[in-house]
Amino acid sequence: MSVLVFREDGVCVSASDRLLKLLGYGDEDRSLHAESLLDDNILQLVRSRTGCIAQAGENLDIHLRKSDGESIAVQADLWWMEDTPSGRIHYALLIQELAASSNIQLLRQFSDSFVKSANLGVLLLNDAFKLVDISPSACQVLGLERKLALNQPLDTLFAAVPEEYRLISRSLLEGVVVRNHAVAWTNAETRYELLLDASLLYNEAGKRIGAYVIFKDVTNLRSLEEQVQRSDRLSMIGQIAAGTAHEIRNPLTSIKGFLQVLKKTLQGHGLHREFEYTKIMLDEIDRINNLVSEFLLLSKPKDNKYSPVNISACIRDILPIINNEAILHNVIVQYEAEEELPLVVADRELLKQVYINVSKNGIEAMSEGGTLTITERLDEAKQFIHVDIHDTGPGIPSYVVDKIFDPFFTTKENGTGLGLAVCQRIIHDAGGQLRVSSKGYGTTFTISIPYVRVS
Repeated sequence: MSVLVFREDGVCVSASDRLLKLLGYGDEDRSLHAESLLDDNILQLVRSRTGCIAQAGENLDIHLRKSDGESIAVQADLWWMEDTPSGRIHYALLIQELAASSNIQLLRQFSDSFVKSANLGVLLLNDAFKLVDISPSACQVLGLERKLALNQPLDTLFAAVPEEYRLISRSLLEGVVVRNHAVAWTNAETRYELLLDASLLYNEAGKRIGAYVIFKDVTNLRSLEEQVQRSDRLSMIGQIAAGTAHEIRNPLTSIKGFLQVLKKTLQGHGLHREFEYTKIMLDEIDRINNLVSEFLLLSKPKDNKYSPVNISACIRDILPIINNEAILHNVIVQYEAEEELPLVVADRELLKQVYINVSKNGIEAMSEGGTLTITERLDEAKQFIHVDIHDTGPGIPSYVVDKIFDPFFTTKENGTGLGLAVCQRIIHDAGGQLRVSSKGYGTTFTISIPYVRVS
């Protein structure tokens, strides 16, 4: 315990040697004044009570000024006393052990910063399984409003969720410790991949007083890992294609040439059935050639021509192509543009290829007609431009959604399974993301690209 004693006029009449040393004062600095040691709040409090004598101390959070002008936060008891010989009123500050007080302040600051962290979901529960505190990130992921959620039982907050699917179970209070537990959580239409830690909290007597839950949103990390894995597979496919394309195309060229001669001969002899067979074979050879060409696209070096691109202008350029394709499938195209979008840095022609490919997939998915909606959105918080391409088709089954970007995976009879994989690589190379959402009726592909930041 350290002590500071001041006269009513603010002159320091007594101070602990250890305290003075910690504040940076030496033996020659004994004639100190309250105004040089105490913060304005405590000075104002002292002045407002001049002439009063209180027998009981008041516990206060105060700041002491060091000799270099910095300040340290401490807890102190304020006492008023009368000096009997002189009759003067003195006041004393009984300061708790400085190291302990400083540590308490540090822990409080850390606790506040930790709970308010934008990157962590934090929940603090009491022994009755009620929510004592929650971080903003946890509110966003779990779809809770902090003011309404505090002091509510978790069973009430998640009453609409079956118990086996709840993020936090009552078994936590029974001592179940969770470390790096991977869980999936869906809030509205947003799916989160989370890594969760949880454990109990005990007081000094060893009695359980509550529990904490901490989770981190690793959705983007998981998505990035999957994109890297797909990119590696595409690169490997491209390398194989580059090495084998010549060997494949040479015999195909010979076969195609002889078939074309045979086709004319069969037609000249009136062998119509055989003539149709040769047409089928030639079509299949063209299909193989197209597949090899797609492989070669993957093997080409990345000589993308990046430049500032206006996404709205880019989409308007390709709208006639999309409209022509839509007419063939009895599909209506709706384009919802955003005014004055900032520019993105990308390869303009490759970006067009992505929008055309994704739009064409959506049109072909609506075998009985429907509506294709292309919507632009500006996300100022994350500084992205999103283009949503939504179709009203039958949707994509949940067991297929996670595979549609894999090379060679396709649901089309004549598809190669490389279109979406190539599109994702193009967007990934531009620093963006290509995501899909399907809820059983209709599918939405979201193409997100960071826009140019203008200071």
